[in-house]
Amino acid sequence: MVLPIFLVMFLLAGVLPAATVGPVGRFLPLIHDGAGWATQVTVINLSEKPATIVLSFLSPGGFAEEWPLRLRATNGTVSRNTVDAVLLPGAVSVVETSGTPERLTRGFVELYAVGDQPFGAFATLVQRDGDKVLQRIQVPLTAAHEKKSVVPLDLSDPAARAEIIWVTLTTTTTLDLEFRDQSGALVRREQVYMENRAQVFVDLLERFPELKDFRGTMHWFVSFPGADRYENRTLAGMALLLKDGQTTVSTGMTLAADQASTSPY
Repeated sequence: MVLPIFLVMFLLAGVLPAATVGPVGRFLPLIHDGAGWATQVTVINLSEKPATIVLSFLSPGGFAEEWPLRLRATNGTVSRNTVDAVLLPGAVSVVETSGTPERLTRGFVELYAVGDQPFGAFATLVQRDGDKVLQRIQVPLTAAHEKKSVVPLDLSDPAARAEIIWVTLTTTTTLDLEFRDQSGALVRREQVYMENRAQVFVDLLERFPELKDFRGTMHWFVSFPGADRYENRTLAGMALLLKDGQTTVSTGMTLAADQASTSPY
């Protein structure tokens, strides 16, 4: 399938939730499957020449943990939890999970193009009750060096909920969190440890009940202790914000450019 040029321009302009990706930014941080949920991932070749794009669907354990997931693709070859697609310029591949398991499972997708050619991608998470759509959430590709490691938070509503999701393929990572009020003043510091997990989910009020009634922003920074200094520094994230029964996704969070480069050691 080849898209009309005006649709390609819409993607590039951000009308649709797509973003270009480089050798560092390459994650769709959240995939839902089961318990009424299924996910559709859309990838478009933004290069001026054919591109081979690879999508790997991973559980929170990363490559070390098998995820019994069933996939189908409109354009590409499915092998276990990986899809390889050779796309012409402007061509699209749509990959869907089956959504059949009774239990909800959550993971993420690592994407890359052979030769690091630019492409765009987004995931659409859909919750259904039979034929009725209960909820639809769109997750954009986390692009390289967006430097948006800041999340606005309003936890003053008792019904509000904020779940932060981080993804990394390094061995171990420490996340340093700073919570600042609406004037910018620092009110609290916390830490989250990846603990050899490729993906972590943190419900802020459950993990840090002291944040009840907090209004302001959460800033995050990353430490790479030990063996991580020998690895590529790649980490991405997002926030699920729940209020009035509806879930929204914050802007993708990525490492700042000075943290995302390969370690000099």
